[in-house]
Amino acid sequence: MRPPGSPDAGALVAGLVLVALGAVLLLDRLEVLDLRFGTLAPIACAAVGAVLLASGLSRRDGQG
Repeated sequence: MRPPGSPDAGALVAGLVLVALGAVLLLDRLEVLDLRFGTLAPIACAAVGAVLLASGLSRRDGQG
């Protein structure tokens, strides 16, 4: 069980992933980066995987 006031690891990772993805998309929109779907798809898959992994680990730690 998490102590009160401690951050949820899954929510923290999800928030960081969303901020990073937003920054990458903003840089693409400002033409600092030149992204195509073939470039963005693996990044999105890695981000989703990181969020699922973090949420799964935090649930397991909270139950054990």
